[in-house]
Amino acid sequence: MGASGTPTTRNCVKCGRTIAWDANVCQFCGHDYRAQATAAAPHEKSVLSLVGGVFILIAGLMGIFAGIVLLTISLDDLDQYGVDVAGVGDILEDILKICGAIWLIFGLIALMGGVFGIMRKHFALVILGGVFGLLCLGPYMLASLLALVGLILVAVARKDFD
Repeated sequence: MGASGTPTTRNCVKCGRTIAWDANVCQFCGHDYRAQATAAAPHEKSVLSLVGGVFILIAGLMGIFAGIVLLTISLDDLDQYGVDVAGVGDILEDILKICGAIWLIFGLIALMGGVFGIMRKHFALVILGGVFGLLCLGPYMLASLLALVGLILVAVARKDFD
């Protein structure tokens, strides 16, 4: 202790070695005591991630709707629209059911990604949902376009996610 009652040495918080009390930099490890730990300003969340999540959610809903339509379509419905199913009716109906189930699953994953996008949580799941939203197609590929725009918006607003 010095004459005024203040210590003359201290231990470095990084390496633990003894350094002078008034040292600005540890001569052993280089730890700088002049750098002040300042709290980073909180990031203000933009609306881009929210809009992107909504677009992905809509693409998922369109995929679910398309899947349900394919699951519920029958041979009689195809006959009414002038589709000739003679000889391939059973196979065509099975193919439509399988495609409907796949589309329904894609739509559900996209829907889940859109919900997480709106909540701004689990960035990777939002991206996954957007990718599956791309596969939902929809009328005039509207679901795919919405999912693409949603993916771009979510990727740009990456910092908004927890």
